[in-house]
Amino acid sequence: MGLCGFNAYQVKNGSCERGMKRRKTPVPEIRGALCVDTLANQIVKITPRRLENFFNHCIQRLAKSRVFPKYIHAACDTTLYETTDQFEGCGSVLRERKVKARGYRKAGELKEVKVLLYGWKIWAIYELQTGIPLAIKIDTIEKPDNLHVLAVLEQAKENVKETSVIRSLVVDRAFLDGKSLYAIDQQGIEFVIPLKSNMEATRDARALALEAPCSMESTREVTVTHGYGKNKFNEKVLTTLVGVPGLLSCDWFNPEGSGANTTKKDYEPIPLNAVVVKTWNNQRPPLDKQVVFVTNGEVKDPFVAFDRYDDRSLMENNLFRDTKQGWHLEDSPKKTREGMFVQVYMVMAMKALTKAFLMWQEEQARLHELGKETSWEMYRRKLKMLNRNKLIVFVGAYFGIFLSHEVIMLVDVPVHKTAKELGVTRTSIYSKYTGLSPP
Repeated sequence: MGLCGFNAYQVKNGSCERGMKRRKTPVPEIRGALCVDTLANQIVKITPRRLENFFNHCIQRLAKSRVFPKYIHAACDTTLYETTDQFEGCGSVLRERKVKARGYRKAGELKEVKVLLYGWKIWAIYELQTGIPLAIKIDTIEKPDNLHVLAVLEQAKENVKETSVIRSLVVDRAFLDGKSLYAIDQQGIEFVIPLKSNMEATRDARALALEAPCSMESTREVTVTHGYGKNKFNEKVLTTLVGVPGLLSCDWFNPEGSGANTTKKDYEPIPLNAVVVKTWNNQRPPLDKQVVFVTNGEVKDPFVAFDRYDDRSLMENNLFRDTKQGWHLEDSPKKTREGMFVQVYMVMAMKALTKAFLMWQEEQARLHELGKETSWEMYRRKLKMLNRNKLIVFVGAYFGIFLSHEVIMLVDVPVHKTAKELGVTRTSIYSKYTGLSPP
């Protein structure tokens, strides 16, 4: 209230009665001090650069508080911020979508149609352990996914450099760009990315895994619980991987990317390691359908790279889907570029801060159960000490916070030794707040 200048009465009942007579819908329980249109008109005046700086400073403060682990395993992905063509500054791209068509030959069959999508694209670096976004970039929807991967990674490194180091990064097939991956490798960051099925490196990795001895296979069996109540049952799930070191057919992995001239006599391919998935959750696909991952890290234990990529799904569910469904990510205050930037950066900042607070709250509850002193107990004691001499006085819709001896002296009750120790009188207190002499 001190920051915004509104008291509790104004927040609940509004600042004025303007427009109330023309209102056709019921008055909400809490009107708010400002109407939504006024708030939207003002908040979009914040520039995108300031919003980005605000988000980055939030992450930097969390890093200084040691919210993140010392060595970070991160994921990078994009999501679409779909709008209509009414949004100012949005981009457009033609995509194929599967839709239900009336009168189509087979019931329930989906038909592929080309649709024009409008909006923006959001890049994010996601910390897999805490579930907090480390950096955000925004561009129009038609831009390729690999365009800003290095920029958003550099910003994430800058935000956590005080206490943490990014050790690994997992990305999807859309980021399969040899030049960008080479730049990530030169930064000392291990990456994991799946290859496309029609690539030469994919075919070579599958063939080498097929010829590999059984001793090179790594198998893991876990028990998974399905269903609830009477329908609950356990299933043993088997996953088999083969690590293929020194794969030389990734000729796109170099400083120049796929544009490099690989036919030169002095050209030397840079080896990468591969992980071939022979069995995934008891499913054994045919040879031409086996998933292949490439990484610049070691594959002595192929499950290290496999598990890192498997955790990438947390980003789609816990960040993008959660912010769209539960945090209204796509409900911008204005149909403009500025309105979209406000919504995205503010939602992502609040998501990060809320997650950090919940982590802190869990830690405090754990310490409390162990009988140890918690920081919230120390905070409450400090707050109580700072405010034990204060009283809040309500008069209708108004309130004021005063020192206790001031209230008592204003009602003309003598306070022992206060006049001598503090040098205050009833007249000086009354003049302090009114500028007049007491009646």
